[in-house]
Amino acid sequence: MKKYIYKLLIVSLFCMASCTKFLEDKTNKTSTVPSTLEDMQALLDAGNQLNLGSYPFLLEACTDDFFVSDAGYNRLYNFEQQVYTFQNPALYGTIENMVVWRNAYKAIAVTNTVLDGLPDIKILKGLDPSNIKGQALFHRALMHFTLLQLYAAPFDQKGDNNGAGIPLKLTADINDKTKRSTVGECYGSVIEDLEQASDLLPHELGILTRPNRISAFAALSRVYLAMEDYVQAKNYADKVLGSYKTLMDLNTMNVDAAYPYPAMNAETLFFAYSNGSTMFIGSRGSYLTMDLLQLYEAHDLRLRANYKKGTDGFSTFKGQYMGTGAGLFFVGMTTSEVLLNAAECNARLGNVTSALEQLNYLLQNRIEKQFFVPVTETNSEALLKIIIRERRKELVRRGLRWSDLRRLNKDERFKKEIVREVTVDGKTEQFKLLPNSSGYIFNIPAEVKNMTNME
Repeated sequence: MKKYIYKLLIVSLFCMASCTKFLEDKTNKTSTVPSTLEDMQALLDAGNQLNLGSYPFLLEACTDDFFVSDAGYNRLYNFEQQVYTFQNPALYGTIENMVVWRNAYKAIAVTNTVLDGLPDIKILKGLDPSNIKGQALFHRALMHFTLLQLYAAPFDQKGDNNGAGIPLKLTADINDKTKRSTVGECYGSVIEDLEQASDLLPHELGILTRPNRISAFAALSRVYLAMEDYVQAKNYADKVLGSYKTLMDLNTMNVDAAYPYPAMNAETLFFAYSNGSTMFIGSRGSYLTMDLLQLYEAHDLRLRANYKKGTDGFSTFKGQYMGTGAGLFFVGMTTSEVLLNAAECNARLGNVTSALEQLNYLLQNRIEKQFFVPVTETNSEALLKIIIRERRKELVRRGLRWSDLRRLNKDERFKKEIVREVTVDGKTEQFKLLPNSSGYIFNIPAEVKNMTNME
């Protein structure tokens, strides 16, 4: 039994943090040794390590949806300032900054401890070991995929994808050398984990911090969309919508509330959120860009549900699917994301009728009923542009815009230059993030490279 605690503690050295406190936080039981199925489930239910706060804030830090006031910028840590201005720091410097790397791999270390330990569990009663294995595979895949969006080049449908990806951690073995796998190998591993998880997980929605078969299909749709494999992204989106496609109707909600969307709401397929940054806090000078806000029509209820306009004329974000704010953002799966995945894929594949049906189902739950007019565009090219625009409007601060920018930048119709201005001590400086530039690949922390001799 001791070898599992030893594995977990050693593996977390790679993540630059000990999991001792993590093990202590898992459960009220006096024993934290993962020697039973209940112990394994307790590890996976460690919300503060897997679902709640492990996903890097970098997913939203450089998108075109927001900007920070000069006063807010001057209150950011130096590392955050460099990230915000697209300077892509290699030195993370402090434990607080290293959380974006450390917590992600700490979560992966937990899943590997469970996966490595399951074969040695002798008493298989009470809980389903297949379900536990499926949960661990799902969590590992989703975190590996998230890290790929930050630290590796986008997947290239027409390329060999032999460039440097991320360190794939597939075992808790301390002798497993830390090295970067290729982009192709990384995506292959993510898909393999999720496909295996979908065969093992329960079919119905249950506890939303635990994955299920529906959320595994949603994750596969997300991954294939990032890979620009629109046939497979559609196939998995269809699997989700064939089982569950409930949406919240904003017409029936108090869209003017401070936080209109409850946590674990009817659209949530899997609940998770990021670690935070003050660059996302409205009271600290984080505002939505006019480029985004001008996309909404007057009777679009998302304007009131997602944003609050201040007396200074700027709008702050309040549309969290977490029921709260505080600089965090939702990264889980929802039916609205899957609907837009399906609609985009159908438009790209020429299935105009299905794309229109899915798009209008979403919009009728977002627009004031007396003003809702269904989209009737039958030209697939024009319809695709509408869907891409609606995708941006719907999925604000969901950890998805960065991935969308990376894939859409490869298309002349959708590529975009992002510009930010910062004034410090009376001097204004402009920073640009160019389409398909190296700025879309964050530097792996130099501290990690130095510690592991990783390329």
